Amino acid sequence: MTDVLRLAAPTPDALLARLDADRRGPVGAGPARIAVAEPTDERIGLARRVVAGGRPWRGRRDIWFAPRGEPAPVAFLFPGLEADFAPRVADVAAWLGRSAPDTDTTTLGRHGAAVISVGMLLDAALRRLGVVPVAVAGHSVGEWTAMITGGLFAAADFDAMLARADLDALRVPGVEFAVLGCPVERAAEVIAPFPDVVVSHENSANQTVVCGPADAVADVVALLRAGAVLCQVMPFRSGFHTPMLGPYLDQFREHGVPSLPLHPPEVPVWSATTARPFPADPAATRALCVAHLLEPVRFRQLVTALHATGIRSFVQMGSGGLSSLVSDTLRGADHLAVAANSHRVPGMTQLRRAAAALWVEGAEPDFTAFTPPIRCTGQPGPPAADGPARLAAAARAHPALAELALLLRDVETAVDDVLAAVHPRPASLQVSLTAMPWLIDHCLIRQRPGWSDPVDLRPVVPATTVLHLMTQAAARRGTVAVGVEDLRLHRWLVAAPAVDVPVDTRALGPDRVAVRLGEYAEGTVVLAPAYDSGPAPWPPASGERAPAITAERLYFERWMFHGPSFRGVTATTGVGPRSARAEITVPSGPGALLDNVGQVIGLWLAERHPHRPIAFPSVIGGVRFHAPEPAPGDVVACDLRITAVDERRIAAEAQVSAGGKVLISVSGWIDARFDSDEQTSAVHRFPETSTLSRRDPAGWWLAVDRWTLASREFYSRKYLATAERAEFERCPPRARRDWLAGRIVAKDAVRGELWDRGYGPLFPAELRVRDGEAGLLAVEGVDGLRIPPLSVAVASRAGIGVALVTDAAERPAVAIVGVGDGGPDTARAEAARLLGGPCGTEVVPADGPDRHQHAVAWTRARQSQKETAP
Repeated sequence: MTDVLRLAAPTPDALLARLDADRRGPVGAGPARIAVAEPTDERIGLARRVVAGGRPWRGRRDIWFAPRGEPAPVAFLFPGLEADFAPRVADVAAWLGRSAPDTDTTTLGRHGAAVISVGMLLDAALRRLGVVPVAVAGHSVGEWTAMITGGLFAAADFDAMLARADLDALRVPGVEFAVLGCPVERAAEVIAPFPDVVVSHENSANQTVVCGPADAVADVVALLRAGAVLCQVMPFRSGFHTPMLGPYLDQFREHGVPSLPLHPPEVPVWSATTARPFPADPAATRALCVAHLLEPVRFRQLVTALHATGIRSFVQMGSGGLSSLVSDTLRGADHLAVAANSHRVPGMTQLRRAAAALWVEGAEPDFTAFTPPIRCTGQPGPPAADGPARLAAAARAHPALAELALLLRDVETAVDDVLAAVHPRPASLQVSLTAMPWLIDHCLIRQRPGWSDPVDLRPVVPATTVLHLMTQAAARRGTVAVGVEDLRLHRWLVAAPAVDVPVDTRALGPDRVAVRLGEYAEGTVVLAPAYDSGPAPWPPASGERAPAITAERLYFERWMFHGPSFRGVTATTGVGPRSARAEITVPSGPGALLDNVGQVIGLWLAERHPHRPIAFPSVIGGVRFHAPEPAPGDVVACDLRITAVDERRIAAEAQVSAGGKVLISVSGWIDARFDSDEQTSAVHRFPETSTLSRRDPAGWWLAVDRWTLASREFYSRKYLATAERAEFERCPPRARRDWLAGRIVAKDAVRGELWDRGYGPLFPAELRVRDGEAGLLAVEGVDGLRIPPLSVAVASRAGIGVALVTDAAERPAVAIVGVGDGGPDTARAEAARLLGGPCGTEVVPADGPDRHQHAVAWTRARQSQKETAP
């Protein structure tokens, strides 16, 4: 557990004396207060300087100080949807005796429910510590969390509403958000020529969010980036807080938040729409709930108004960047902004730090409530190991020298900042197959050799290459990169079409640099004068056997998709219940050595979970380099240990060693697992000979969408070429699943017909499907593929697609009807009626996502064509 040193005294001078001589004593009493997390000699040296300066210090380097901490009102602020939603709350839930909240973000509805659940959990945690707010408010969806915790409506009523809702089918406009690093006035000027783009959030003095059609938002972003304004397009679409959401709110008005029973609030609940407390009139409150989704979030005005009432402590009740928006808005004004949760440290660790920060400001959290109890006094922890070794050793023997070590490191940081100003690092990185030709060996989608459009190949930058690029961006004179911490991968970084990625670096101290690659990834690079000696190699894991999948089979059977620049596993030497070992010959691609560590995770999945082996990195908690990275052609050993595995993710740690020495240590490597079974795994590995659909003995084909949103996106790219992807994106969100099911089953049915006629392997993208005449689809070959004239009939509903292919002379038809209260016979009769003549019928088993049976009807000689049942 993280130590937090807390000390209080009547005056700053008395507090300084306690830091010098009495750190092992009790907390003490008095208005002068300081808290130091992980109190190393270095941090204590800085704390002495902070106290001697006599000015409040609020959180930098995890130190909080108030020369006169006086009780001040506290406000709880609940976040909304953010791109970087990565809460760490499982340990907080366990401390409260609750189940951990579901943090699934695969759909917009689930993302919102997860944000609310995390906020409610943290509200309960702080109240258990005796921290009670005088006001609650939220940002976007967080306003609903505030309404619950403030007592405007009951949590049970809200939960019941969510239980009735289909979180996976939330219908919203397909418009994009972009975060702009500028005041709202500047944003308003730039969007003026774009009538379809509006301001959706006024977040702070220097951050505004706009929303509109993707092309127009891209133009706005390009204009601002040309003026050196940082911009980020968000990875989700919704149209929240704009008039564009209006046509989608009928269900919300009738069955959503405005329909819930209202109660007098227990704590004043403020709205970010009006920057005032919610009105007392129930009808006005319900109207404000609707206006909240149609009008901009005025978070800057909200924070300013709360501060004007005397509130000085603002607690961010979730992960994300809300506290930085508070500080940006209140820059120069007296305030504390602290997060109750952070993706960088365990949940209980951050909760203790937040409690300590509030205590420094005069609050009185009940630290005895922590179980096991927090260490509030005692000897500081070990000294930091990132300074020059000899000076660090001297500082341990003579504490007065600790301040000298700190001073030298501050000078080093200042010199580096000056050098960076004179010789600035590149502000962006070009990601393309021209700039990074080796990415042709890291394509997620397999197409026919010689395929003309590289966009259809989906060349992506590997997670470990991202890590490599971050170490280069953080490089400083006189240091080496000895590690990367908390690497988080938010979006695929795709090299076709080419993209310029902003590279932002920010010094977190003399030995740590935060690096962010646009909207794609972020992490912290650790620097030191030299590598450390590293740990001892692990002993052999128990229960290992010789792998059935050899290195040759690993690539030949396409368990791995990598080409020569990233193909490095040259021997598979062991696999156990929670372990795997392999020999790696270092490939030439940047970051390829660590990419092969990920491939060993893939080996373990292929051996132990062959029907669900598809996984890609989402987080790498820590990588430590104990020696220079081996050169291409060097042979190393990889020892992998699986620390956790479930249906959604797999976690592992690893050692890379040579000559009995550990060269690289990896911890907290987490892969997200994609939905798959034997059939979908075959499509992933051999799309040219496999199908996602199955053929019925009667000759028609059936496809059933059983996937999450992320998996649907993954498999859709294996079927749709660039033009078809654009058509898919133009579909209304609620229509996309059925449209895709129809296209998948059509391509599989046509490929099945062509295979019957002697055609060889056919990739789905080699067929172009369009709406045709008389209710049929038109299918043609592309890139030189010639196919005979065919008639293709398709029907789709509820994520189910049915197709029938015949000679062009015939006129097939298919129909789908849901099996309702009338039973299968009634459904068969209705399906047959839709086709207007004699036909075959069959009931499809309930294996789709809706778990409902459907009746299918088909005929090869259509007499008439009517609409499929809705």
